[in-house]
Amino acid sequence: MTDARILPGPRRARWWGPLAVVAVLVLLVGGWSLIDSAIAGDKGIRAGTVFRVGPDDRHYAWFRVGPGWTLDQAATTPSQVFVLRHGDVDLSVAYLSLPRTEDADALWTGLRDTVRVADRHARLGAAGPTIAAAGARGLVGTLTQSGDIGRAVIYPGPGNTFAIRLIALAPPATAAAQWPPVQDVLRSLTFTEEAA
Repeated sequence: MTDARILPGPRRARWWGPLAVVAVLVLLVGGWSLIDSAIAGDKGIRAGTVFRVGPDDRHYAWFRVGPGWTLDQAATTPSQVFVLRHGDVDLSVAYLSLPRTEDADALWTGLRDTVRVADRHARLGAAGPTIAAAGARGLVGTLTQSGDIGRAVIYPGPGNTFAIRLIALAPPATAAAQWPPVQDVLRSLTFTEEAA
């Protein structure tokens, strides 16, 4: 009689189970924020970076950021709108085309209507004058939108054929120390490359 034995096959690696557990722990302990940042497309920006917003060589402006800013690449459309973050503050810088030069007189009213499209309870305060560090003159006011508070600024471009709109918003409990870097960006807007 023949002794038929079943020989064991090659042993399969069983390391994937512990590896999966370790990966889950890493995500729970702190890796999730890194993955979230990568998915969202946030990119750190070097201090002193100058951005150009505008579609061509006749319609554009420049602004500069200091340390601690990130760029939301997914929400940014280069030359049209930049979305940046500094701590809890979100800042959008957008190019606005003005089909007629007289439209520059209605920029603040138009902004009020625009923010109410996204949030019918949004409140844009009265416009006051502001002057950027390089001399650009614009309008500034408080803005409350979707539970956040902040400022809106509009700088009409040369010849009133376009404008640049900046909106900075953050939760009401945001520390006061987070606002000076935002103010620096708002005041950095210039229509002259040399001043950037």
